[in-house]
This record gives sequence, structure tokens and C-alpha cells, in this order.
Amino acid sequence: MISSKEKDARTFIDDPLEYFNKSITQMHSISNSDLEKLHTAGLALRFKEQYPTIKVLRNLADRLNISSLSEINDVVPLLFPHTIFKSYPSSLLDKKRFDKMTQWLDTLTSYDLSNVDVAGCDGIDEWIDRLDEQTPLELITSSGTTGTISLMPKSKRCAAYSMKVVRYFTFQTFGKEPTEEDLNPQVDVIWPNHAGGKLGHLRMADMVKREFTGGDESRFHALYPDAISSDVMFLASKMRVAASRGELDSLEIDPKLLEKKDEYVAMQERRPQDLTNFFDRLTKELAGKRVFVSGAYPILYEISAAGLEQGVSGVFAPNSVVRTGGGNKGVTLPENFMEVIREFLGIDTIQEIYGMSEINAMHWACEHGRYHVQPWVIPFVLDPDTSEPLPRKGVQTGRAAFYDLSNESHWGGVISGDEITLDWEGQCPCGRSSVHIDHSIMRYSEKEGIDDDRISCSATQQVHDDAINFMKEL
Repeated sequence: MISSKEKDARTFIDDPLEYFNKSITQMHSISNSDLEKLHTAGLALRFKEQYPTIKVLRNLADRLNISSLSEINDVVPLLFPHTIFKSYPSSLLDKKRFDKMTQWLDTLTSYDLSNVDVAGCDGIDEWIDRLDEQTPLELITSSGTTGTISLMPKSKRCAAYSMKVVRYFTFQTFGKEPTEEDLNPQVDVIWPNHAGGKLGHLRMADMVKREFTGGDESRFHALYPDAISSDVMFLASKMRVAASRGELDSLEIDPKLLEKKDEYVAMQERRPQDLTNFFDRLTKELAGKRVFVSGAYPILYEISAAGLEQGVSGVFAPNSVVRTGGGNKGVTLPENFMEVIREFLGIDTIQEIYGMSEINAMHWACEHGRYHVQPWVIPFVLDPDTSEPLPRKGVQTGRAAFYDLSNESHWGGVISGDEITLDWEGQCPCGRSSVHIDHSIMRYSEKEGIDDDRISCSATQQVHDDAINFMKEL
């Protein structure tokens, strides 16, 4: 017989939106003691159900003699390094051995992939399309900045659910219970990017189109209507790594892929002008309307500064929303860049998020710039040298790790490449009770000069541009 405690935890990990009555106020008002009980029970449930279905987890747990989880820190030895999602031999992709790639992926997911038909697959995109068609998965790729792309076996169900969470957080206000308009908004979406692709943020495009427009696809405005090719991005990263080793001349490249590369490079060269034309058109067509804009700060600032120079300001309805994340992408912006964006767009709300592709959840920054951890995500701060957990009290600085209890398609625990400062006990001035992360997040690879690349949901256009710019020079 299922205990009431276990039933409560089951609802919490399977449908946290329902558990909190779809209210972000309730989500971030739960006490730390109540949340700790839910975390402990939820961890025990996830381990029990995924131990027999995820081979990598089972092998690790057996080696460590772990048969159950009764305390939160019990899961720390089972947290996967973020590099596990690119732990396959890279030669498998070069040789198009997608049967072997599927076998590797099968060890990381709770779904059975043994009957997936990949016969005749001619590239990464086609392989992922096969997985999309034949399994519950919606595989997500990284950009492959180190020459190997990461592959996260997320499920379609988790992806759709995550976007529903995004919708609720985008339009609700903490401290107020949601209205029908908050829960089911209909806005025009400005998407200054490709309308598709296998990368994490591009997988979101179709879901944003469904969740934010009330089903009216004419309200979704993308810079480019097509998808970015994973094969081309993989080629770009391979060429860059080969060049850094002085091995570019010996690199074997599929002629058909070279043709795609040239087409994509040409399109990227047109991108600055395409962006200008895109925003010029939409600021006229959608003037005064409520919109949702997703984009990096440098792009938004450049467009806004140019608009103000032309005497244009207050373009959209004030209750529109801008969502951004990932910092300034190495671009130096003036101190007043936020004011410039707000003045031009006419938008009061600019939302910043922090997240990564290995887990489902994204964490919103409050008005005081603190990233509040979603209640169904268990955060850890680890010693950067030993990976031992630092005390779950006070203010701690170290390597970020997370366990996302909503992950049902793969193991939800991952050690990131980020240094964070997390406040376990201090009440944020915004009124939220949830633990919160300081805005100054840094990658260890940037701090120490080591190869420690994190796969970030915000590693978006700048990463792609870097890869394409490299190919242009060859």
C-alpha cells in the first residue's frame, strides 16, 4: 500500500505545477523544511524506478554499493559529470555508425531503444529524426565547441512540460495568484533565430509557438523559417579542433556536407542585415501589441540603440515580456544597456534565466538579480577539487550541481562546469522563500583556463557564430 507521504512525493515529482496549483507564488513560498522532506522522498522514488532502467546509473550504483537513497547527500556520488553526454567515441559519428550510437544512448535513458531502426541513416539530423519518430525521446544536442557534440536524451513529455512551466513563469507575478490570462496568454512571439533545429534552444521553438500564441501560428515570427543542421555544426567544431592541432589537411569531409557548410556560411554573413530588416519590419507590424521577445542582450541592445537613433521608442505594449540569459556573450555593453532596451521596446519586464540542457528546469532571476532555484530541483554546492558537498547552510561558493526530480527520461543529477554562490538561508528581499544563486555565475573553464565546458541552455547564438566564423576563414 502506498503511504500518503509517498503519494505526496509522487505528485510533486511528476506534476509540480499541479502540486502547487499552477501558482509560482505557492512554488516559491514553501518552507525549506517541507521542501527537504519532499526532496528526500522524491529522490528515493526516482532512484528506485530508474536504477533498473538506466544502465550507467545501475553500474555506478553497484560499484559504489548504493542500493537506496535515504538522505539528500546520498545522491552526490551518483551525480553524473556533464561530460557523460558526450562519452561516446567520436569516430562513430564520422563513420555514421548510428547503430552503435543508439546502443550508447540506450545506456543513458530509461527508455528501451533496442528496436530503433537506423538503417541507412546518412547523418546526425536523420538519426535524431528516426529517434523522434520511433521513441518517446526528443534528443537535444550541444554545439560541439570541443569537437564532440553532447547528446541529451530528453523525452517529448518533459520538453512539453518544461515549456508549460516557462509559460506560467513568464506571465505570472510573484505575490499574486494567477489569472486566466496569466495561465493562457496569447501574444506575438519575436524569435530572432532559426525556427528549428536539434540544439536545446531551437527545440524550444515549436513549443513556444504552441504555448504562447494560443495555437495561432501566424503569431510566431522567426528570423529564419528553417532549421540549423546538426551535421554542419558538428563539421564546424571538427574543423576548428583539427586546425588547432595542425591536422586540417588530413581531415576527411563528406562533399555533400561541405556544400551545406558553404550555404550556411553565406547565410550567416547576411545575418546582421537580416536581423536589422527583421526588427524593422516587426516593430512596424506589431507596434502597440503585446509580444514575447527571446534574445541575447547584445542583439537586443544593438537593435534598440539603432531604433532610438532613428527617433523610435516605446514600440510594444508595456505588458510585453523580454526573456534573456547567458550574459553578454563576451560583448562589452554600456552601463545603461538595459534602459536602452526598455526605452526602445517599451517593455517593463526583462526576465533573466539560468539553466542548462542536462536538466529540464530553468531558474528565474527576481527583481533583485537573484536566481531562485525551482522547488523540484535539488541544488548542491560542491568543493571544486574533491566534488564533496559543502554544507547546506549559510552562503557557499563552489561547483554547481543539480538534481532535477522532474527528469523521467534520464538520470536527473548532473555536476556542472559552473562556479556559483548559493544562499541557503538568507531571505531574499523579493519575498521568495526559495534558496537563491548570486547573479555572478562563472564557468570554471574561464576562471582556471581548463577544458571544462558546460552545456548551457543559454549557449546560443554566440557559440554558433564562433563556429561559423572559424569556417569562414578556411
